[in-house]
Amino acid sequence: MSEAPAAPPRSLATFLVLWSTQTLSLFGSFVTQFAINIWLTIEKYPLPGQRSELALALTVTTVAGTLPLIFFMPVAGAFADRHDRRRILLAANVVSALLTALLVALHATHTLTLWNAAAVLAGYALAGSFHSAAFDSSYALLVPERHMGRATGLMQTSFALSQVLAPALAATLVALPALARAGRVPLPPTLSSGVPFAFAADALSFVAAAVAVALLRFPPAPPNESRGASVWHDTAEGFSWIARRPPLLWLISFGGLANFTFAPLMLLMPLLVRDRLAADCARHHLSYEGALALTNSLMGLGGVVGGIAMTAWGGLKTRRVYGMIGAMVLLGVGQLVAGLSTSVVAFSAGLFLAELLVPALNSHSFLLWQGLTPPGLLARALSVRRFIAQSAFPVGTMISGWLAARFEPWLIVSCAGAILAAWCAAQMLSPSFSTLEARLHESAAN
Repeated sequence: MSEAPAAPPRSLATFLVLWSTQTLSLFGSFVTQFAINIWLTIEKYPLPGQRSELALALTVTTVAGTLPLIFFMPVAGAFADRHDRRRILLAANVVSALLTALLVALHATHTLTLWNAAAVLAGYALAGSFHSAAFDSSYALLVPERHMGRATGLMQTSFALSQVLAPALAATLVALPALARAGRVPLPPTLSSGVPFAFAADALSFVAAAVAVALLRFPPAPPNESRGASVWHDTAEGFSWIARRPPLLWLISFGGLANFTFAPLMLLMPLLVRDRLAADCARHHLSYEGALALTNSLMGLGGVVGGIAMTAWGGLKTRRVYGMIGAMVLLGVGQLVAGLSTSVVAFSAGLFLAELLVPALNSHSFLLWQGLTPPGLLARALSVRRFIAQSAFPVGTMISGWLAARFEPWLIVSCAGAILAAWCAAQMLSPSFSTLEARLHESAAN
């Protein structure tokens, strides 16, 4: 009788293959998000008098693209703890490729509307919830413990690198019809929009990611000794494990505040670039698409620098809450600078500073949870943590969209950044903060 093939050992090289290909799909996703914003701003609601309609449309697409991702995360985490994470990643990539291809077809046939775009983005986000749950909980399977900090730094770098490169690629793809009419690219000059090209690039990135996952082998997941009779039981257990530990809920509340206050900047950036920076863009002969791509890319560059630093450093070994909350203070300061700016340079500097600290924030948070959570509960705990913290993002998005129809968007962004920086600084100066990490470990051990 032949023996079953030995399970592959933990390997940073295997993780790097998975990381690079999943980063490619993430890159494609940023291209689609950027293209959707351009479609809404330039094609759907191009007039200055349509600011309220554009704010509502940006809110709808942002909520549609995040709400299912967040609210299905706990179920997806329980599902990932019960099933083969490699197969989950493969299925999620295939479904996302098909949905993005549908966006191409809808736009190409002139049937893309705000509401069917929102429906496709919601399905896209649902697939993303299962992808995130499986991928986030695969680190411990693939990466040796000594390389865990560097692996989280690499993941943060991939997010930021996508922000740097995706806007430039999306802007180029969207500009293809104009280039064709100028005779600079060999395409029919009758093309009316380049948005479908951006969607198509995203679909291809998911296909490449799916092929890579299909060829990789994962080490087996640790046994789930607390596995219940159903995925709903396991989902409830993930909530229960965190709910019984108040220090963990307190830690999550910081992430919730960051998501709530960062939502206005992410939602209203297209409006800020189009209206707040219009005079400076005109002085520098920058088109709207070019200015939006430039500011997004410089924002992402901050994340790349921060991610590379985290990869080289590996993060704090102790007192990680200081790395997490200290990063939030500077993130808020960067957002405040961006909100108050009227020039492309100052706006980009604020964005660069804000995004520079995101890798430190997310990496220290992940490392804390990795060390606090039993292996059999890891996917569920990480997913519930993301659900609670990221639920604040759509709430912040909807409130920001409502406020933007009544007040100046720059004022909303600036106030949100100031609140985040001031609150986190006050918490770090409080006497109880110095004992928070010890209380977290004590609570998790009980």
